[in-house]
Amino acid sequence: MNDKQLAEKILELSGGNSNITGVTHCMTRLRLSVKDNGVVKTDALEKLPNVLGVNTVGSNQLQIILGGKVKSVHEAFVPLVDTQSGNGNASEPQQKANLFNRFLETISGIFSPVLPVIIGAGLVKGILFTLMFAKVVQPDSQLFSFLNIFSDAGFYFLPIFLAYSAGIKFKCNPYLAAMLAAIMLHPDLVSMMSDSSSLHFLGIPIVSMSYGSSVIPIIFGVLFMSYVERYVTKFLPAILRTVFVPLLTILITAPIVLATIGPAGKILGDAIGNGIIWLYLSPLRVIAGALVGGLMPFLVMTGMHNGLGPIGLQTISKYGVDYILALQVASNSAQAGSAWAVFFRTKNKEFKQLVQAAAFSATLGITEPALFGVHLKLKKTLGPVVAGGAIGGAIAAYFKVTSLGMATGPIIGIPLFIGDTFIWYIVSFMTAFIIAFILTNIIGFEDVPVEEVAAPIQTSEMIDVALDQEVFSPLAGEVVSLEEVKDNVFSQRMMGDGVAIKPSNGKVVAPFDGVIEAAFETKHAIGLKSYDGCELLIHVGLDTVELEGAGYTMHVKKGDSVSKGDLLIEFDRTEIQAAGYDTITPIIVTNTAMYESIEKTNSKQENTGDKLMKLIAKN
Repeated sequence: MNDKQLAEKILELSGGNSNITGVTHCMTRLRLSVKDNGVVKTDALEKLPNVLGVNTVGSNQLQIILGGKVKSVHEAFVPLVDTQSGNGNASEPQQKANLFNRFLETISGIFSPVLPVIIGAGLVKGILFTLMFAKVVQPDSQLFSFLNIFSDAGFYFLPIFLAYSAGIKFKCNPYLAAMLAAIMLHPDLVSMMSDSSSLHFLGIPIVSMSYGSSVIPIIFGVLFMSYVERYVTKFLPAILRTVFVPLLTILITAPIVLATIGPAGKILGDAIGNGIIWLYLSPLRVIAGALVGGLMPFLVMTGMHNGLGPIGLQTISKYGVDYILALQVASNSAQAGSAWAVFFRTKNKEFKQLVQAAAFSATLGITEPALFGVHLKLKKTLGPVVAGGAIGGAIAAYFKVTSLGMATGPIIGIPLFIGDTFIWYIVSFMTAFIIAFILTNIIGFEDVPVEEVAAPIQTSEMIDVALDQEVFSPLAGEVVSLEEVKDNVFSQRMMGDGVAIKPSNGKVVAPFDGVIEAAFETKHAIGLKSYDGCELLIHVGLDTVELEGAGYTMHVKKGDSVSKGDLLIEFDRTEIQAAGYDTITPIIVTNTAMYESIEKTNSKQENTGDKLMKLIAKN
């Protein structure tokens, strides 16, 4: 099947011309905007030649993973569709879905960068409680005071961290956004609000509120600030903007936020927190716990799970505990239990390797590899996952299990649950794991035939033989496993085996002598072939195709010959990360099938030019 035939088949199985509203591509995926995902024949798409997998994002984006063939298939696909017409006929339900997706993306974009603060502060609090429980630390000791400060600082100053990430998301100055939060938390303002019942700024009444640890007020405040900054910038001459945009933005925004937006957000946040507490103390909590624990995989698939983080943060800020994490952990444990059952039962050796990595990842709390790579593929295992998560969630809710913060999984999160309900936390996630494990063994599943396991793409340019090859590190940084890459295409090795690097600088150099096979227009990825037959993909960042080249400089073009150490790409890590993108860089041997084994470095830190991998060719 040539590229045009493949493109025609993809169009047919995606619902035809009338269902396509847009088409683009990145280094590995053909990205289609569709009106109705329901008419897309995903199973048939996955079985097409050269299709490595299919992902659906939200309700209107279809990602077809094609690896090295994506550019040529895209070129064949574009003439087949009339996206201008498709966009013109977009339906009202689709527009609503887009708004909902944008809301979820905004929530995720604001809260995801702040999670390390929340996790770190929560775990320190958990450790402190553990030491107190073991009577190692006394409440009147200096060690207690220091650990308590280390933990409380993350929560009390949470509005500052949220303000910075909200500033990036709402496209205003993140430092001015952080300044707004600092104003709301200033000790003198806190003192004035506690000492006086009537405050005024130039006649504007200021409502006395405590914003420490709050969530919603600062997000609303920064959203308002983004409009103020935009309009001030628009109406000021360029020569005056450097001085007067920050000045006017703060002088306009701060009083209005303190007078109206902040109090309204605080009232709304308290109402949400009170509602969660009411539900969790009522008999309905068991039903709610079962629903959240059981349906969590479907929330993850639709992106709706991003809405739970702010709710958990709101209850932490108001009551010091989170009621939702235990329910999420129950679902994580059920997915892990079912995945381990699949690992022990599958007869497919290649699939077993994928499942083992996914199951281990789910045990640590990262469920996407298990959900997308195992349960959605097998389908029958979703039933045990839902059952285990629902029962575990119901147990956690019934016994009112609470956490002191947020974490990623059942084992890592143990310190957060130290307290009166700790034993029921253990019971809830172990029950979810065991039920899912047993039910998966009882119900069974249709094993994956060998030919259906995702394998690296085979291109017409691939040579028939390959020689042993040493691959040297193309960039400096921390070396991590592909399982740590938050993208199924790489973490599940759909493109091939390799490693990933968290870069410490912004330079990518040639890892061997060879030829540039692909230099992507958006400059975020490059494909090379060595003279000994190794085909390598270097993909700088995740979803960075969306930056359309911003922050990247490409120093080579397709067809160039390069020597080990030649500069290929420069990128601005700060700019890319400030835009909300992860710069972790997968380095993939796309013709993995040509090699008997791939020996990876044991070093956790690599400098440019250090030995990264040794490829042993098949005889």
